[in-house]
Amino acid sequence: MFNKLCIIGVGLIGGSIARAARQNNLCTTISAYGREEDLSNLQQAQELKVIDSYSLEMAEAVANADCVIIATPVGGMAGIFKQLAPFWSEKVLYMDAGSTKGNVVTALTEVFTAMPPNFVPAHPIAGAENSG
Repeated sequence: MFNKLCIIGVGLIGGSIARAARQNNLCTTISAYGREEDLSNLQQAQELKVIDSYSLEMAEAVANADCVIIATPVGGMAGIFKQLAPFWSEKVLYMDAGSTKGNVVTALTEVFTAMPPNFVPAHPIAGAENSG
């Protein structure tokens, strides 16, 4: 169990991960990070109790997190990794929910020169079992 889970990108996938984590008692609190243009989504997620708190500041969102899940489009992950770099902790588990792994690992190694051992490239299972 995690004390604090941070979701970066509370859209369909990030919100679903947050709901599943809460329903299965996998964390005590859930924070989220988003951009100014995502403010209404963040507010709605908090009102629906999908998340406990949110911030438009990366440092505040990830502070004291045990696990950080990056649920943004793959094309934006390089920017997220750059924002996360100053706050990256070896004590935190980091994962992504991107649809491709090669691009994610490339973006990560461009920021950190090597893939950090506490990063798990992951993939959500989404859609029907019959879809492509």
